[in-house]
Amino acid sequence: MMDYTMFKELVNDKFMEYMPDHMKNGELKIMQVNKTNGTKDGLNVYQPDSNVAPTLYVDDLYEQFKETEDFEGVLKSAAEKYVNAMENVPQMPKDILTDSSKDKIYMTIINTEANRQMLEKVPHREVNDTSVIYRLMISSDERGIGSTVITDDLAKNLELSEEELFKIAAENTPKMFPPVVKPMSQVIFGILTEDGGMPKDVAEQVVDGMKGENEMMWIITNNKGVSGAVNMIFEKNLFELSKGLNDDLYILPSSIHEVIAVPSSLGDPVELAEMVQQVNMDVVDVSERLSNQVYHYNRDLRKLSMATDTPNKDIVNAVAEISLVYDSEPKR
Repeated sequence: MMDYTMFKELVNDKFMEYMPDHMKNGELKIMQVNKTNGTKDGLNVYQPDSNVAPTLYVDDLYEQFKETEDFEGVLKSAAEKYVNAMENVPQMPKDILTDSSKDKIYMTIINTEANRQMLEKVPHREVNDTSVIYRLMISSDERGIGSTVITDDLAKNLELSEEELFKIAAENTPKMFPPVVKPMSQVIFGILTEDGGMPKDVAEQVVDGMKGENEMMWIITNNKGVSGAVNMIFEKNLFELSKGLNDDLYILPSSIHEVIAVPSSLGDPVELAEMVQQVNMDVVDVSERLSNQVYHYNRDLRKLSMATDTPNKDIVNAVAEISLVYDSEPKR
């Protein structure tokens, strides 16, 4: 079987042969793309009459090829997906920098160590072992949210420093994506009953039997359920929950989309960190992992800090063995 380097070269040479005639005059480019927790080889076909180009990832195509060993079939399917994406992708505004741009800036949070390469060119703020980065919303409709990471160059064009970006995003984020704090039992009930699954009365009985344990576990995310883990640095969310539970909190970073809060009296942070690391490696997609550590929220000090500093820091390659609260240093 051909290796990845040869596969990428063949994709570069042959992909346009599978595109329809009206798109054959496009310019194909394969470039390394910084993704959360890693990089991928992105394939784009730039058309002269469009200012956007969907991205296919050659890495993913290679995984399909390894399963099927059908190079022609992989490229044919990829070209069909690309054409469909090109026909449905929203057009990016020719000038995304408008007077209202500041109203569309929000923050997300990623693992610092796993994203060093990206962070070299991105304004960010380190929060424990994670980093806050900033995004500019381009579009939002029934198909989802279109946004771009604010790089150093884009921040310069916006004429905003990291400090200014932080202040703007801290105000915008809860408005654009309202935070959600809900008990785990509510999440489980939704999973059991979604898509016409378990009858609600039966699911209610199941959940009632679990509440004794799971009501002590709370999900912190946003109303979209996407990139909601950043809500753990909004102090109000943690303080209100800790006050209701009458306890400090341990924060378990289940993914970049959400974190789980539990009363600090519920368990040992090192044991909880072992559980987080195990779940990360076994269940969570690499691109969605946030951290293998556990955080502690002190309700008296109203401060979030690291509860653990375990050796298993690698979230990519390791195997299983508007008040804000943070310890931070602005970057850039």
